[in-house]
Amino acid sequence: MPSMNTLDTELRIDELEYKLQFQEDMIDSLNQSLILQQRDLLLMQERIKILAKQLESNRQQQNIVEGEAPPHY
Repeated sequence: MPSMNTLDTELRIDELEYKLQFQEDMIDSLNQSLILQQRDLLLMQERIKILAKQLESNRQQQNIVEGEAPPHY
């Protein structure tokens, strides 16, 4: 195996450190995106629950109204 001189070794180390820093930054960025998406997902789930309750309430009210005779009878 050919021996590497000190300059080559330092260049390789610098390149690896740069790549490592890039990966750490990317992981942090992806993590922040995931946190925001999770928050948005939870908010949407809560809104869907509220809308489902409102829909059910409206359906129940509609059933009551449909069962009653109109006021002019």
